[in-house]
Formats: sequence, structure tokens, C-alpha cells
Amino acid sequence: MMPSMMERDASRNSDNVTEKSLSQPRALTHDEKKAAEAAFRGEPFNPSWSAAAQAVYDGILAAMGKREMAECCEPALERECLVG
Repeated sequence: MMPSMMERDASRNSDNVTEKSLSQPRALTHDEKKAAEAAFRGEPFNPSWSAAAQAVYDGILAAMGKREMAECCEPALERECLVG
């Protein structure tokens, strides 16, 4: 039985994902590095940086925010568990 067109496309797409995931990550550009450093230091984003730098900056802030929320809430959660 011949595979359908959708099955062939799905197979081809999964091969591409595997190839991309095995490749080395690209190096950050100068402004992406600056944006990353600014995000870690809590400094504002420079509007002259690229859209890719904005994505790096926003991604780091989002990840740091989740981590800070977890650190902030863990002691309160532990107190509630110990008291209750």
C-alpha cells in the first residue's frame, strides 16, 4: 500500500526537525549578547537593538521571572505545609 501524501509530508517534516535539533546552536550576534547581559543585570532594553535581541531579552526576563516566582513562593509554601 502506498503512503498517503500527508504521511510522506509528516515523515519528511520529522526528518527536518531531527536534523535541526542535532545541529550546533548559532552564536549570538553582538546586540543579542548586549541584550542578554542587560536582561541579567536588570537594565532596560536598548531600542536600537534588533528584533532578535528583543527576543533574547524577553526570553531571559521571562525565564528569570519564573525562577524568581518559584524562589519567592517556596518559603511560603513550606510554612503552610509545616503549620497545617
